[in-house]
Amino acid sequence: MSMVPTERRIIDAARKLFIKKGYRGTTTREIASMAGVNEVTLFRKFGSKKNLLKMIMEESRKSVSEVLEILEGDGDPREVLQEVTERLMEVMVAERIDLLFVMMVERELEEHGFEEWEFPDSIAKRIYSSIEDYIKRKILDGAIREVNPGIVAEMMVSYISHGSLSSHFRGHESPAAEEFIDILWNGIAGGERGVLPL
Repeated sequence: MSMVPTERRIIDAARKLFIKKGYRGTTTREIASMAGVNEVTLFRKFGSKKNLLKMIMEESRKSVSEVLEILEGDGDPREVLQEVTERLMEVMVAERIDLLFVMMVERELEEHGFEEWEFPDSIAKRIYSSIEDYIKRKILDGAIREVNPGIVAEMMVSYISHGSLSSHFRGHESPAAEEFIDILWNGIAGGERGVLPL
């Protein structure tokens, strides 16, 4: 069932305000005003501010999960890592998924009973663990040299997180994913571009 325009406007307004003012600092009246509807409509559609946040988190989780499926393929590891990085950045910019905001909200939910939201895992943790598991598999396959998979995953999550944050500031963009993966893949110890293994 497709999302009707009114619901979409409310969700988009809520996402923007949650990122700008935080979940607690945003009121349903502000969300309704930005969406161009009255507060009664917001409550009729979603019931509460908490349900709006839950919808946003579920949308973000679904979009991210679809991208992470790329890691299940058997393509060239460098190309796979670059595609995952590029796609995650595209999704986060296009859908205004602020990974830092998501992480802070998830921490808040954990403090107030995360289980009631019925989320199987954290978005940030899912990205991290998926990349880490992929690196582990490729090490076992002999496709890349032995490295600490957790450090590789942390570097990629940090880059993606920075990109999702900087996308909110005009004129401040992260380096292209291709350049980031080139540095990640080749290191900084010297040699020609695209020659040294990870």
